[in-house]
Amino acid sequence: MSINKVGASTEIPTTHRGALIKVMKSISLVGGLLVLTVAASLIGCDPNKGGSTPAVSTPTVVPEVKSEAPAASAFAKPRKADGDLTIQVVVNSNSPFWDSMGIGLKAGLQEVGAKGGWSAPQQHDNNSQKALFEQQIAANVDGIAVSPIQANAFSAVIDAAIDKGVPVITFDSDAPKSKRLAYLGTNNYDAGVAAGNAAIKLFPSGGNVIAFVGNMSAENAQMRYKGFVDTVKSHNITMLQDPFEDDADITGRAHANVADAITKYGAKINGFLGLYSYNGPAIVDEVRKAGLLGKVKILCFDGEPRTLENLKNKIVDFSVVQKPYEFGRLSAKLLFLINRKGIDAALTELQPELEKNGMKLDMKTHIIDTGVQVITPENAPDFLKELNAKGLKST
Repeated sequence: MSINKVGASTEIPTTHRGALIKVMKSISLVGGLLVLTVAASLIGCDPNKGGSTPAVSTPTVVPEVKSEAPAASAFAKPRKADGDLTIQVVVNSNSPFWDSMGIGLKAGLQEVGAKGGWSAPQQHDNNSQKALFEQQIAANVDGIAVSPIQANAFSAVIDAAIDKGVPVITFDSDAPKSKRLAYLGTNNYDAGVAAGNAAIKLFPSGGNVIAFVGNMSAENAQMRYKGFVDTVKSHNITMLQDPFEDDADITGRAHANVADAITKYGAKINGFLGLYSYNGPAIVDEVRKAGLLGKVKILCFDGEPRTLENLKNKIVDFSVVQKPYEFGRLSAKLLFLINRKGIDAALTELQPELEKNGMKLDMKTHIIDTGVQVITPENAPDFLKELNAKGLKST
């Protein structure tokens, strides 16, 4: 699908005119006494408001009035109560991790009777993702779900869409400082805790671990790593350095970083932690090249096909898997319902289904926690059967 890129513009609200104070002084001498009379008059008015401005006796600073963002009001009621809806999903990379999300998105769109699709930026950076996101805005879509590469940098992009009246939710990785209407996906801190608890079992006497990730500016990466470190730090498990970042260069830097870590730390490394889905296969490849298979522990996130195969073959020690199928399916349903009923009514309608599937909804923060599973070589066969039953090859 090809969409022409159209630049976005932001209207700047008019500022209030400052008040002009004219002070007239007259001095008269009566009976040897000096009498000072001060008269003040206020001239000017606010062109945006009716009525007159009352006189004041001292200069007054008039505060700038900012335009009200529609996030709190425009989406509290139906945006488009009937008619066709088009929903788009913008992911953060061309990873196989998103294949299951795409299948779930298709199922969700069919379930609610909407149109749509998903796309990934050609480069794993904020500007590329921003351009892709703005293409969807220019195409007048009815809702966008996005997994931001850089949480803080992308907040302004989300806010601009919300201010234009386009519903935006985040999934997989949040932008909590933005005006996004909801976040659905993993509680990434809890996912890091789950990985940390699994690591404690693998290293009962402690150990040295090195981590790898796409970009630590992403909220999901930050929270996974923090959850892991917070959990293992009192169990004599040490992180040798901050995570190696590869900017989603899956076939290049993701592998080179592992090789560099092996060269730098050698036998000091007891475990390799892959925070993103493609890091697991890259770790296995480089550990195999170095002749270290079976001598170190390999800890992963997500279930790419190769990671699942490596779990089954007892090469990977565990992987914390998410539910990307549900990311796609629930994004379609939530954005559809936001258009038809408004944000709070949409979440309320989804709540029974979420609870039935063991998911948690926080109505105050509009966060849906879809949960995780820790897959090991022992439970991998049963997990693979469940995936196959859904027609999925990864998660």
